[in-house]
Amino acid sequence: MNIAVFGGSFDPVHLGHVAVADAVQAHCEPETLLWVPVGQAPHKREADPLDGELRAQLLDRLVENRPGEEVCRFEIQRPGPSYTVETLEHLAGVYPGARFSLLLGGDSQEHWPSWRSKERILELAELVFVPRRGWEHLLPQQPGSMLTMECVDLEATAIRERLQSGDPCTDALPACVAAMISEARSYQS
Repeated sequence: MNIAVFGGSFDPVHLGHVAVADAVQAHCEPETLLWVPVGQAPHKREADPLDGELRAQLLDRLVENRPGEEVCRFEIQRPGPSYTVETLEHLAGVYPGARFSLLLGGDSQEHWPSWRSKERILELAELVFVPRRGWEHLLPQQPGSMLTMECVDLEATAIRERLQSGDPCTDALPACVAAMISEARSYQS
């Protein structure tokens, strides 16, 4: 079984994330694509994301009509920082014998040398980098491959700011996610 693991804050999940999932489905053809909302990111401490369960519910709404895609709540249900190696080891126990493709933003190459247990991560998964502006190519000696797709210029920080000011962001969010955020007033103070 081939499983793509797509982790991130998804705060909120936006059309850039959907474009990545579509490209993964088209080019990697996984049997399952797992969306894994981060609990507490060890490298991002500047702002607390929306509650993990609320982010997972937005993802649930998104994947309702996306066959072969599921939401994994492992990271939001455990205490403490979320480390990729722990998530992959958990998934290896849930899906014995599966081959994992770990999706990472192209800019993650910069931080890769400092990742916890990177050798074990490479034993558990193939790295697939997603192009981001300025990070469209693999660095020399970087393990993994670069996903074939155009860069999508959407940033969750800017989307959150727009949502807080009352903009529904229908140009940046999947319709089902925009509707759910509007109904719950999730990002308005």
